[in-house]
Amino acid sequence: MNTETQGSFTPYFVPNPSLYPNVINWGLFLLALGFVLKLNAMGGVLLMLAGTVLLLYGSLAWVSDVVCENETGIYRKWEDRSFRVGMGYFIGAELVFFMAFIIALMYLRVFAIPALGTMHDLWPGFAGTWPSSGPGGKPFTPMHAWGAPAVNTLMLLLSAASITWSRAGIANSNRGQMGSGILITFLLGATFIVSQFLEYGHASELGVMITTGAYGAMFYMLTGFHGLHLLVGLILLLAILLRSFVGHFNSEHHFGIEAVAWYWNFVVVAPGLLVFIYFYWL
Repeated sequence: MNTETQGSFTPYFVPNPSLYPNVINWGLFLLALGFVLKLNAMGGVLLMLAGTVLLLYGSLAWVSDVVCENETGIYRKWEDRSFRVGMGYFIGAELVFFMAFIIALMYLRVFAIPALGTMHDLWPGFAGTWPSSGPGGKPFTPMHAWGAPAVNTLMLLLSAASITWSRAGIANSNRGQMGSGILITFLLGATFIVSQFLEYGHASELGVMITTGAYGAMFYMLTGFHGLHLLVGLILLLAILLRSFVGHFNSEHHFGIEAVAWYWNFVVVAPGLLVFIYFYWL
C-alpha cells in the first residue's frame, strides 16, 4: 500500500486485520476477573487459567506473525522507524512508572517519616528516621547493601555489558559474538531472579514482610516490579536467542536485538541501579 508524503509516494506495509489483539484483551479481562474473584474467596481459578492461556496464545501468535512478516522482507525503513519510535515511547512510559515508586520512596524518607517523628504527642518514642516501618510498625532488621543486593547489582551491570557486546557483534556480522552475548545475558539475568527469591527468604527471616509498614511495602514493591520486568526481559532474550539459531538477524536488519538491548539496559540502570543506591545503600 502507498501513502503520499510531501509530494512523493512512500511505500509502507499495512497488515491484514487480526483477531489476536481481541484475544489478548479477553485474556487480560478473564485473568483480572479471576484474580478479583479469588481475592474475595469466590473461586476464579479457572477464569485465571483461561485468561492466562488466551493471553499466551494471543501474544505468541501475534509475535509469530510479526516475525514472519519481518523475515519475508516486507518491512522497510518506514516500519523500522515506527518500531523504534514505539519502543522509545514504551521505555519512556516504563521510566515514569518506576520513577513514581522512587519519588514515593523519596517522599517517605525526606518528608513523611521525619514529619511523623516530630509528633511526639501523637507518636511518643517514634524516632522518625529511615529505615522505618512507620509509627506502630512491626520491628525488623534492615537489609544490608553489601551482601546479596551488591552481588545482584554487579550481575545486572555485567549483563548490560554482555547484551551491548552482543549488539555490537551482529552490527559487525559476527554471529558468534551475538549469540554468546545473548546467552551470557540470559544466564546472568536468570541467576539474578534465583538470587532475588533467596533474598526474599532472608528478608522474611529479618522480619521484613510486605506488612512491615513503609519499609516492607517499598522493598517488595520496588524489587517485585523490577523482578517482573527482568522476567519479561528473559523471555525476550530467549526469543531472540532462538531466532538467532535459525539464522535471523543480520548487520542491516537486527532491530529485534536492539529493542531487547534497549529494554534490558533500561531495566538494569533505572530500577536496578537506582534501587540499590537509594534503597539499600544510602
